[in-house]
Amino acid sequence: MQTVYEVARGVKCSTFSTSSGVRECYFTIISSEDVTFKEATEELSQLYTDALMENGLDENTLQFTRFYLSDIVNDYNCLKESELFSLVQNGAVSCIQQSPICGGQLAMLVYHIKAEHGNTIIDKTSYETKKTFTRGENYSLLWTTNSCSKNYADSAMQTLGIFADLSLELRKHNMSIRDNTLRTWIYVRDVDNNYVGMVNARRELFNIVGLTSDTRYIASTGIEGCPLDPKCLVSLDSLSYGNVKKEQIVRMEAPENLNSTIQYGVTFERGLKIRFGDRAHLHISGTASIDDKGNILYTSDICKQAERTVDNIKALLSPHGASLKDMQYLIIYLRNPKHFPVVKDLLLRLIPENVPILPVKGPVCRPGWLIEIEGVAIITDKANFPPFL
Repeated sequence: MQTVYEVARGVKCSTFSTSSGVRECYFTIISSEDVTFKEATEELSQLYTDALMENGLDENTLQFTRFYLSDIVNDYNCLKESELFSLVQNGAVSCIQQSPICGGQLAMLVYHIKAEHGNTIIDKTSYETKKTFTRGENYSLLWTTNSCSKNYADSAMQTLGIFADLSLELRKHNMSIRDNTLRTWIYVRDVDNNYVGMVNARRELFNIVGLTSDTRYIASTGIEGCPLDPKCLVSLDSLSYGNVKKEQIVRMEAPENLNSTIQYGVTFERGLKIRFGDRAHLHISGTASIDDKGNILYTSDICKQAERTVDNIKALLSPHGASLKDMQYLIIYLRNPKHFPVVKDLLLRLIPENVPILPVKGPVCRPGWLIEIEGVAIITDKANFPPFL
């Protein structure tokens, strides 16, 4: 069962639960426009605390937080020393410079899991806010955040270093990139110049580990975003599922709308559906205004690009019995923040009112794409697998 409601101004909560599993909660929180950064942290701290109390959640149910900052170099220390940051240290924390477009200087996306019946979550361990490993009765989750490899001078070598580090971390939990990593967010500094190096290195690595067009790739978003260290050209957040069988992982495709990524040399899935005994997670990768040949549609027209992007997401969801109303949240990336007032009303008409949206500045991997959207949907499923979690 999905429930979405507005906790307070700037705060939306989206929850999903079943009688046989856990309750999953996503929060999107955006600061007010007319406050300083320090005041923004104080505001979000209060809003987040209120949201936790209203939903019966605490630090033990926290999995993952991502902060979107307007100026990470100047504001990170203020954030790290704030009460707000102390509230999320018991989970994996990602900090990225992608300026919130509506509201103020700071926004956050937070994910909690709470056992509704029995001892579903056996244990949870967090490592210096960069990693969180949660072991359940049937599956485990490993979140990693802000992985960088700044010892190399180009984006290709940094990418290889980042995935090598992820592979080592996964081995500690008897997992691998090939079998268990199902979602990544790859942030590229100066995406127009450094994206190609990342793409080439990822393709090379995936060939080595056995992720191919004949098997599957990983649902992913590759977008411009700046980590704290200016030497980091590439930064990685990842989500891996332990004890998942390959039969549970389904490629999400819509060939009549958008082509396979490998046709233009990029190795990620348009989306992945992970089936459990009581629900399915549908991870929608960063999706843009593209056609079935891989071409950019509606160059320079933000409104038509927004319409096509939403149509493409609907096409990915539809074969799996899902729709936009099942989205737990949507992150909207705009190359030019000045486009948001132009496209805001259209997006509010295209996207169901119940779906939390978080618009941020994020140039897409091709300059001609003005908008990209990603998110996760959860639907009820009755597959012959153990329930989540």
